[in-house]
Parts: sequence; structure tokens; C-alpha cells
Amino acid sequence: MRIDIPGTYNFREVLPARPGTLYRSDALHRVTRAGRAALRLLGISRVIDLRGRWDVRIGGRDRIRGVGAELIRIPIDAGTPSSEASTLELSDVYRTLLADYGDSLGEAIRAIADADGPVVVHCTAGKDRSGLVVALTLLAIGTPVDQVVADYALTETNLAGEWADRMMRKVRRFRIPITDTLVEIITRSPAPALLDALSWIEETHGGVRPYLSSIGVTDADLARLTERYAPDPLAAPRA
Repeated sequence: MRIDIPGTYNFREVLPARPGTLYRSDALHRVTRAGRAALRLLGISRVIDLRGRWDVRIGGRDRIRGVGAELIRIPIDAGTPSSEASTLELSDVYRTLLADYGDSLGEAIRAIADADGPVVVHCTAGKDRSGLVVALTLLAIGTPVDQVVADYALTETNLAGEWADRMMRKVRRFRIPITDTLVEIITRSPAPALLDALSWIEETHGGVRPYLSSIGVTDADLARLTERYAPDPLAAPRA
């Protein structure tokens, strides 16, 4: 469920069974004074910004001064808008991220694992780069695939309307042909796209944990993730 952080559209809790630990969001460059106050109330201790250099140049830096959070930038350069982007499928984007940017994905997951307090991970939309980092983190601690996919799919609803309209206006300035696949890449989070990415991991590495090992996430990292984020089996269920 979306959390109202003024200046964001896709800020939400990832682990309802371990509340107050891990959040995901769209970019924080528009966060208002009220938004920063809300982040302070959540006790955010670490912000992991996955936006590439181009994203930051056109969007701006995170506005988190006074929040008390450590900012860790792990740039994953998804590239600038181009005519080629009009022909790509979202599944192609995810396979490229997994194959070519594994080191950065692994670094982000390790940054989640060794945080001392609540963490928020974000990119521009909180959908693709953040989506893969969050999905891999959730799967690493044993979250059922259907729950992981459901969390991923929520993004499209949160971005619909003002956020999506603004992003499409920006893209049109580059005079790029607007195709259905381009609209999907920018604004949507269909379940089949994430399922395809997970199938690629299974086919090429034999599962999520072997893939995580290949991108530098160690057994010690996995143990910390499980300790901090896996549901407490002794905790009473939330109403």
C-alpha cells in the first residue's frame, strides 16, 4: 500500500510482516518539506539511489537534507531515451540489467543487508532497477514468488496519472516514436515481465541464490538479510 510522502508517487513498504524496515520509492528529488518530515518520522537511516547520471541530470538530486539518512548512490545507467528504446520489450530491459549490471544490483542488496535501520531503495520510477533489487531481496529471504510479483505489479497503479503523464511529456521532447512497448517500459509493471526475468535467472544460473552469489552477495550477506527482513515466525499476525 502506498505511503503518503509528499513529493513521491510510489513510496511504499515492502515487508508488511516486518514493518518499518524496508521501503521502495520513485525518485526523491521532489520531496517537499512535509515529505522530509514524514521520512524522519519513519526513521529512514539509509537511502539507496539507483538512478544513473542522466536520470539525476534531468531530475535532480535527492532532497533529503535534514532527514538524517545516509545517501548511497549506486548509479545504474539505463541510457538516454532513443529511437531504439521504442522497439525494446520490458523483458529485454530486465535481462540486460541482470546480465550487465549484476555488480551494481549486488552492491545495492549488500547495502540493504548491512543497514542499521530502515532503508528506502529507489530509482526514477521505483519500478525496474528498484524492482529487481527488491524482488531479489525478497526471494533471498524466502518470500513466495506470487507475493514478490504482486509487490512489483503495484507500481503501475501508483504511477498512473500525474507521474506517468509527466514522464511521457519528457520523452516526447526527444522526438522519439511513442510505441506501446515504450509506454510499457516507462509507466507499467506487468507481472509477465518480472516472471520472465526470474525465468532467465533460473535458466542461466539455476536459481536466485546462485545468481546472487555470482553478483557478489555472500552467505554472510544472505544471513544478515534473513535476520533483518525475514518474517519473525514468533510474531503475531497483523490485523
